Amino acid sequence: ELHAKVTIFAEGCHGHLSKQLISKFNLRDEAEPQSYGLGLKEVWEIKPELHSPGRVEHTIGWPLDKHTYGGSFLYHLNESTPLIAVGFVVGLDSTNPYLSPFREFQRFKHHPSV
Repeated sequence: ELHAKVTIFAEGCHGHLSKQLISKFNLRDEAEPQSYGLGLKEVWEIKPELHSPGRVEHTIGWPLDKHTYGGSFLYHLNESTPLIAVGFVVGLDSTNPYLSPFREFQRFKHHPSV
């Protein structure tokens, strides 16, 4: 039993306590079905003058077509070495059997803004 004005659960979406709360308060009654994606990530060392610790960039879409969901992230890490985490996520419900998440990630990494 919990007694607090505010309680934060940070155990993840499938944690033991989260599942109990979702069931007790019917938190998934109007939720969309769960979907799955494949994520790829690399960590790059960049020039110090390009590094902005704490900066976060997210994208949706390109280079994917309008029928495939996905996007990217770029996080400037707060480390002594100027590092960024670059990642790309592709939904696994694509109807294109030839779609290669790895190939799309390579295309994304060659965009001039990256």
